[in-house]
Amino acid sequence: MKLEGKVAIVTGAGRGIGRGIALCLAEEGADVAVNSLHEETAKKVAAEIEGLGRKSLTIVADVTESEKVALVVEETISTFGKIDILVNNVGGAAKKKEVGTGFLDPIEAEWDGSYEQNLRSAVLMCRAVIPHFIKQKSGKIVNISSIAGRYGFPHPHVSAAYGTMKAGVIRFTQSLACELGEHNINVNCVCPGVVYTDAFERGASRRIKTRPEWKGLTPREWFLGMAEGRFPELGPIMPLRREQTPEDMGHAVVFLVSEDARNITGQALNVDGGFTRD
Repeated sequence: MKLEGKVAIVTGAGRGIGRGIALCLAEEGADVAVNSLHEETAKKVAAEIEGLGRKSLTIVADVTESEKVALVVEETISTFGKIDILVNNVGGAAKKKEVGTGFLDPIEAEWDGSYEQNLRSAVLMCRAVIPHFIKQKSGKIVNISSIAGRYGFPHPHVSAAYGTMKAGVIRFTQSLACELGEHNINVNCVCPGVVYTDAFERGASRRIKTRPEWKGLTPREWFLGMAEGRFPELGPIMPLRREQTPEDMGHAVVFLVSEDARNITGQALNVDGGFTRD
């Protein structure tokens, strides 16, 4: 197994892409600290990891808050004695924030919330873990961005705030790789494409209602139709014409944190069926 004896933290690992990454790491031999906002889902993933014969730790914490980030790192080291791998997977639509009555208040709340979810969380986790990596003269960091952060991503339904923050994750990855290379620390990024998560299911449920020809489709059917290129009215079609899965992202992360990728750093890998080409 490629990751035998390694210890990983995966944030936002209670479901979806984070769960897929955590399980793939465990399948290759890593013990995994499972971070999530929700105890129930985190414990389920932890149990799956233990079912694979690996050790796990459940940490319920909001990693957009610096004091909670410190807790995640401290509990992981206390339990396993070290950290070898950090996967920053927390992200998505901005958390709901209270807004005032001013004209710009909703816009400010969306951008602040998107920053916290998609960029601040990664920055805080990296800064908390890096001292441990420097001390042991090794470490692997993978930040999960999105094809929405790539140049010229052609999709009118991705908000400017979300796309900007995901682009920021890519640039942060590149900067950190330059900063940490002398300490034998690799920093890379994975940009997922079309993955059926809870969030995508909610979005698909809304989209089905916008066109009469989609009436009667389930969210999953609509998603597959979109992924397979059966709705050309949605825009460019991905060359491979199939969905990407959480496990696809997990396998990419396993590669990037393994010795097979020892000389790869500062890179952003699209796992998107060929949809983007930059």
